Amino acid sequence: MELRRVAPVVGLAMLLAADAVLIGWAFRPTPADGYVSAATSATAGSTGSGTASPKPTSSTKAVTVKPAPLEQFIAAVGPRIAWVVRSGGCPDPGKVWVTDDAGSSWAAESLPGKVMRVRPGSGETASGVGGDQDCELEQWTTADAGATWDAGDPPSGTWSRMPVDAAEIHTASDQLVRPCGNRAVIDLAPIDAKRAQVLCLNGDWLATTDGGSRWERVKKVKGALALTMADAGTGVLVTADSGCAGVVAVPVEGGLPAGEGECVKAPTQDGQVAVSNAGETWWLLVKDRVFLADDPTGPWLPTRRDVSG
Repeated sequence: MELRRVAPVVGLAMLLAADAVLIGWAFRPTPADGYVSAATSATAGSTGSGTASPKPTSSTKAVTVKPAPLEQFIAAVGPRIAWVVRSGGCPDPGKVWVTDDAGSSWAAESLPGKVMRVRPGSGETASGVGGDQDCELEQWTTADAGATWDAGDPPSGTWSRMPVDAAEIHTASDQLVRPCGNRAVIDLAPIDAKRAQVLCLNGDWLATTDGGSRWERVKKVKGALALTMADAGTGVLVTADSGCAGVVAVPVEGGLPAGEGECVKAPTQDGQVAVSNAGETWWLLVKDRVFLADDPTGPWLPTRRDVSG
């Protein structure tokens, strides 16, 4: 399958409906230095040096996790339901875990490919986008919590990181763009069909309001690992810090970091830290451990069981 660089937006009903729900969460990112073309590297004119260091909560010597493109992620549906995906490879896909009891139990199933984004509608239904066995971009749907997956047409009308080129993303307008230039995209946080944000490997936090053609620099963040955004610029930015034996969950207000953040102690691994939200519930994944919070400021409390196996 040859993926066209600009394709007509002919989305499946499920994909368009899922992205349409996010429109109510749309917000305009805080203006930064100016615009950065999606085809160029965003390296000049940083507007900040990152977030404040958290207050140490433990005397344990920290092993700092390094920024890396996410190899696993979490997608929240509500206070009790979330999906965790470990992408794996195109010829050797990973697994998906689903909980419908706030992490007291997790049911594991195999993935149909290297899934780069999943958008669940419930504890049973979801759509996924990623690489098929040949690493061509594909989409799937499931109605039984990942036990079986139905393949569809090439994805349309949805944001996704690409399964082969870590610097490239697929936009909701069916373009392939490189918001970080030749640097890898660590995490992608879609908001609606026109708005999304990314974290770059060099710490650039970028936002687009025109479907990915142009990107603003929001901030330069040292140790940025993962990001999720909700309405009015509320969100959570996850960072690494040498003073924390885990990760730091920094609240975002008005599109910018607010406060020191909470040190969430857990064993870490590069590319395995992710965050998601659904309404007033926030989910944080740190390797095998999952945490829940009712507010971006925390506190972050571990679920009863980890994701493992």
